[in-house]
Amino acid sequence: MLGYYAMFIAATLVTQVNSVYIYKKYQLTAGTSLPASVLYMIINGIVSAIVPAIVIAATGAKFEFTPYSLIFAAATVICAAVSTILQFKAYEEGQIATVNIMVTIGGIVIPSLWGVLFLKEELSVQGMIGILLMLCAVVLIMGKSGEKLNKKLVWMYLTMVLCACLVTMLGKQHQVETRYATVDTLSYSVWIGVVRTVLFAMLIPYLLKRDGKKVLKAEKAPVVYATVSSVLSGGAYIVTLFTAAVLPVVITSPLGTGIGILMSSFLPWITYHEKLEKKQLWGVALSFVGVLVYLINM
Repeated sequence: MLGYYAMFIAATLVTQVNSVYIYKKYQLTAGTSLPASVLYMIINGIVSAIVPAIVIAATGAKFEFTPYSLIFAAATVICAAVSTILQFKAYEEGQIATVNIMVTIGGIVIPSLWGVLFLKEELSVQGMIGILLMLCAVVLIMGKSGEKLNKKLVWMYLTMVLCACLVTMLGKQHQVETRYATVDTLSYSVWIGVVRTVLFAMLIPYLLKRDGKKVLKAEKAPVVYATVSSVLSGGAYIVTLFTAAVLPVVITSPLGTGIGILMSSFLPWITYHEKLEKKQLWGVALSFVGVLVYLINM
């Protein structure tokens, strides 16, 4: 069991480095236009399909297909795409740390409630208090002192968080499904990559009609960042799927959130010299206390 937790922690760290540093690099070099988002998604889809396909070929495993898994793969692709595109937009308008802390806090509340309501997992009184503390922390972290609350940014955060949580919940549900036939983890990862590639490749004719052939021209830097990001996110997602079949979401969600809060607070400061004000730092501290309280009775 400790091995699975070690895998989960490693995947969470890789995901945070990707979200805080590589995503931002791509946004800075490619922008947040529709062609930039489509380019990222196509590259991500190709890499996401190739990585597990190589593992399948190397291990001699069987490539599988079921309608249920294909539906879940499509739903996962759509939710992940919306979350990623909104994250690029949020980076453009808000602080990196704020964006990622919002996502990580949301990543504990919604999946944990879902685990209790639908997967029959237990949530202690301390867990409820921990969630309440993290929700209070959101108020402190959201926005800077003296600035009017940006309603557009708030809705962007909420939608982004919801979609990111849906990706986690869809992956968990697929891994624990017993009523319907599902494919194994590697085949599922391939199907996610294939669906993502096909779905966004379908937008190319529209972009060509709108912007002409210039839409097909991609600079080297964005392609490199998108490829590196896709390798990291694809590898981390495969590991997360493996651990989701064994570890309860009411533990992995707060554990991932605690790591995410720390990484989201310090990585932007280290890599981009981005500072949080005192009110936001108190929010970070309160959210971390909330995670610790949540974990007490686990």
